[in-house]
Amino acid sequence: MSIYSIVMCKYIPSLCVNIYHRQREKEGYMDFSWKRLIYLMCAIQIGAGITIIGVLSFIPLYLVELGLTDQGEAAMWAGLVSGVTPCMVALSAPFWSRKANELGPRKVMMFIFITLMLAVGACSFAQTPTQLLVLRTLQGLVGGFVPIGLGIIVLVTPEDKVPWAMGLYQASMVMGLVFGPLMGGITADLFGYRAPFLLFSALSGLCLLGVYKCMPNLQHTHKVDASESQWSLIKSFMSIPTVRLLVFILFLCNFGITGIGPILPLYIKHYMSVNDDFVATIVGIIIFGAGVFSALASISIGKLSRFMPMPRILCVSTCGVGGFFILQYLMPDVWGLGVSRALAGFFMGFVTPIANTLISKAVPIERRSIVFGAVSSVVMMGNVLGPVISGMIARAISYGAVFWSTAAIFFIAALGVYWYLIYKPVLKYNR
Repeated sequence: MSIYSIVMCKYIPSLCVNIYHRQREKEGYMDFSWKRLIYLMCAIQIGAGITIIGVLSFIPLYLVELGLTDQGEAAMWAGLVSGVTPCMVALSAPFWSRKANELGPRKVMMFIFITLMLAVGACSFAQTPTQLLVLRTLQGLVGGFVPIGLGIIVLVTPEDKVPWAMGLYQASMVMGLVFGPLMGGITADLFGYRAPFLLFSALSGLCLLGVYKCMPNLQHTHKVDASESQWSLIKSFMSIPTVRLLVFILFLCNFGITGIGPILPLYIKHYMSVNDDFVATIVGIIIFGAGVFSALASISIGKLSRFMPMPRILCVSTCGVGGFFILQYLMPDVWGLGVSRALAGFFMGFVTPIANTLISKAVPIERRSIVFGAVSSVVMMGNVLGPVISGMIARAISYGAVFWSTAAIFFIAALGVYWYLIYKPVLKYNR
């Protein structure tokens, strides 16, 4: 390989990145502490995650209070009310990300949290399941704050600190998923099923206050062309092989996290020797443990990436998730399953932030802040399809087939990471 090629491949991209960050400093983007802004975004993400997810622990019981006495009908409505929000988030997130690029993230996030605060609070006064469904749909339509946060991270974070910032942001998302149902369930048991909505509405108000008081009025240097459609944006990013592979892995990660949820209580109840009265508690402990281990992994990425290239970490992590999904099925008791689930969560904690970091590096610098919004609809569909497809597999084959099929897909993903991000670059360099 010639000296010219080495210089062009290794040093020119770094030089361009440094020039880009210096230009942003001149334009005033570094007048504030970028770390303080990252911490603010993580705190807001925890609050927003708790608000969206926290109702899932008592929604079926709240529907009974709204007049649904038939168990089958209540189950159907519970599925609709729970599933409509992530579906609407997946569809609307690209729109809000694009608006943040046009108007600035501060204005868009303030509108999102004002609407979210009012919609969640209104759920406390719902009188019919239909009213609750409409309000949950509205919450999903303004729930596209995750890609906006990712766009802010790549906008303000120095290049060498992006893995750390992505890991911290991922940990905050996991904390919202872990503590949301816990807070909702405790509040519902103590004060009734309408009280958690008021609590979560107040929490949305605190997030709104944080954005209003603490977030600077950032503006993206590179605006999206108004004539460029959302579909053309998605196609342009998905035409990049690295982005296409990593988006598939992120889709898979969401699929694996949410897909096992609906069958886990049934699997434990029918195949493990446990008291039926404590199944819900055991499932809660297992989910909590997996979330904590996932968060621990995410916040350690910054240090780990100093010693191991991120593609290798991603390859090992996807293999680890696949292996521990198999072990979950093979465990003879519930505690062995819980430990295996926690270790799978640990490896999964590396996948999302590293994939997001590599996606940001795979696109031109001027389009980094919009890539997450453009591909978020594809990624988030994993949250929608995971429970549906896993339920179909469990019904058609068996509960165990869900563990094996999820593990197989992760192994295929690991093979793709190795081939496209590790083996081929080394082969090309040696030539």
